[in-house]
Amino acid sequence: MAKAATVEAREVSKVFFSGSDPVWALDGVSLTLDPGSFTCIVGPSGCGKSTLLRIMGGLEPLTSGEVRRPQSGQRVSEAFVFQEHGVFPWMTVLDNVAFGLRMNGAGASARTATARDWISRVGLAAFEGHYPHQLSGGMRQRVAIARAFATGSAVLLMDEPLGALDAQTRQLMQEELLTLWEAERKTVLMVTHDIEEAILLGDRIIVMSTRPGRITSDIAVPFPRPRTMGIERDPAFVDLRHRIWGLLKDDVRATEEGA
Repeated sequence: MAKAATVEAREVSKVFFSGSDPVWALDGVSLTLDPGSFTCIVGPSGCGKSTLLRIMGGLEPLTSGEVRRPQSGQRVSEAFVFQEHGVFPWMTVLDNVAFGLRMNGAGASARTATARDWISRVGLAAFEGHYPHQLSGGMRQRVAIARAFATGSAVLLMDEPLGALDAQTRQLMQEELLTLWEAERKTVLMVTHDIEEAILLGDRIIVMSTRPGRITSDIAVPFPRPRTMGIERDPAFVDLRHRIWGLLKDDVRATEEGA
């Protein structure tokens, strides 16, 4: 198991250009991910949530500011889980889950053993020889999540990983993701549009404004762990959901009216 890691963004800004016109996606965003924490980001569409995630993972260059990662001598890499296209269609489940390990230089026997362990942990032991087109959407996301955990990466960056699933499958996957994270305690940053999902999964919820994205609230989630879907019946859960929606509503409306 890789040691959990701290990742820090300091005054990160990002500008894109549409023709000659600058479009500011992020403006002065600072965010520290504590070791072993689960942080969720919510905000209106187009506010820069995914851009911030990609910058913190090194997939997107920033315009100004900096992102700091551990300098311990131990290689700390990030593993990603995306909403769609997260698995390679030409690879079996086993090869998909082992892919990150192969890229990190693990030997064939070690990566196969680790991949099989994680395949079993996400309930797909009977499907290791199947290809993605033979799996349901929920099963494909289990493969993507297993691959991310299997790498041993200290940091997991997730961009709407459950967003494409139907409601029932999504609830099941939320609980399964909680179980995996509770066992491993990776440092997780997850983008989601679902307030209930953010409360269920997160230690804290970062609320972002409409573009240019800024952090408007940093909310600690008060519910102890381990958690189950049952917390949604807690009046405090309902109150927190309404509070977060109140912070988002005007920006969401403005975004929709400007679309």
